[in-house]
Amino acid sequence: MISEKIKQLREERGLSPDQLAIHLQFAKSTIWSYEMGKREPSAIHLKKIADFFDVSTDYLLNRVTVSSTMLNLQDQDLTEKYTFLLDKQKITKEELTEAIAYIRAKRMMDDESISV
Repeated sequence: MISEKIKQLREERGLSPDQLAIHLQFAKSTIWSYEMGKREPSAIHLKKIADFFDVSTDYLLNRVTVSSTMLNLQDQDLTEKYTFLLDKQKITKEELTEAIAYIRAKRMMDDESISV
């Protein structure tokens, strides 16, 4: 449900409903009613929410299961800007570094097996 997505994204950013309302320039009661499932956002509000959280409207409407934001892991330390979850547990910086190293090694091995 969209109510759950909005609440989840807000909490991931560490914002209260009142703070989110200020950022989006919505009435506080509007955020509350969206999160409680009392009202559905209008198309304009849906777009503002998606833009603020940098997700697609399809993600908010549960038409896709993951955010469409693409992240380049080489550009910056994303573990400070984003929270990565696996099985509802936070992935540590060390775990993410290990996963990236594994993927790189696997790709190199796959490339070598093609060349042989």
